[in-house]
Amino acid sequence: MADAAPMVLGFDHVQVTAPRGEEQRAKDFYGGVLGLPEIPKPTALVGRGGAWYQCGALQLHLGLEDDFRPRRKGHPAFLVRDLEAMRRRLEGAGMPVIVDAQIPGYRRFESRDPFGNRLEFLQRADGHSGGMASDDATGAALAVEDAGEAIKARVRDAFGQAAAAYVTSQRHAAGADLARLVELAVPRPDDLALDISTGGGHTALALAPHVAHVTASDLTPAMLAAARGHIRGRGVTNVAFVVADAERLPFLDESFDLVTVRIAPHHYADVRAAVCEMHRVLRTGGRLVLIDNIAPEDPAGDAAVNRWDAWRDPSHVREYTVSEWRMFLADASLRIEVVELARKTYDFAEWVERMRMPEGERARLAADMLAAPDEVRQAFEVTARDGHVVSWAADFVIVRAVRPV
Repeated sequence: MADAAPMVLGFDHVQVTAPRGEEQRAKDFYGGVLGLPEIPKPTALVGRGGAWYQCGALQLHLGLEDDFRPRRKGHPAFLVRDLEAMRRRLEGAGMPVIVDAQIPGYRRFESRDPFGNRLEFLQRADGHSGGMASDDATGAALAVEDAGEAIKARVRDAFGQAAAAYVTSQRHAAGADLARLVELAVPRPDDLALDISTGGGHTALALAPHVAHVTASDLTPAMLAAARGHIRGRGVTNVAFVVADAERLPFLDESFDLVTVRIAPHHYADVRAAVCEMHRVLRTGGRLVLIDNIAPEDPAGDAAVNRWDAWRDPSHVREYTVSEWRMFLADASLRIEVVELARKTYDFAEWVERMRMPEGERARLAADMLAAPDEVRQAFEVTARDGHVVSWAADFVIVRAVRPV
């Protein structure tokens, strides 16, 4: 008689638990820090709380317990594509990284979730992701680093090195534009807010006293770690920290009442994709407040300011014109309510020092600014003393838009 077919076909999902009342914190970690895409729960189970996530071919189910105790031994083990990138994400969010005995064929470490549950992260020693790819096309896509990914690598490198300088920068820590952002945001006590590309965390810190919860996200783990130290050092506890790409936010549709982004989109590889993501994660009627440096509509001024900023910072992509911003927001189905222009003056020495620009390049950049046509120098208020650039000025835009009802 032939053997009967096996009763167990394989694993369907793994469950982890968190204390009841800590659902948002748990979702910030599993959906944000780990970057697992959240999937809708069956209607019959929604009332129980928690969340479900897709994890490769399987699912991770997050449950809530009244008598929660952390799992110190039994644990899920996540097979990852880039172990060092995962290490940076965890460290950026303040999670421990524990290197234990290695096993043949893998590199691995342990960590803990915010509640003490043990987690393991592994990468195959040959660099392959194993069963993570469902077909050849997916596997090939994971292996391809396109131009956008190269831009993001430059952003992580540039701002990882400059993280401390951005936390202490008074231009970013204060200023009329930050106060105006908070005013236009109209923060409410029950709001869930998302600050994209948080940098030194100054916008998240400004919003925190006015809302229920802020998720501070940034592409650069070192920058996020610096922001977390800054905000936690102020005693603020309602801010979570998530490593996230603005063009592929790891949040469900309509997750936030308020989205902010300040002086960052000129670094985005695909600004249209980022604006669409801002729309996607906003709830109906939710507000977006965006601030960024802009280029003048005049082609000569546009070319000059983008050349100067890219010279100073290789991660710079483009400062857009106001007309381009109007188009981006309209194409993403966001309704513009407020557009304001303001001007800021840069101390040249401080501006180039913040990005650790080499001395020789500083001199060449200054020479280029001084050699610009008269109308360009006047438009940007380039001032010099003894043949050296002292300061220059440029405009930025403040926009408030909403996701229409």
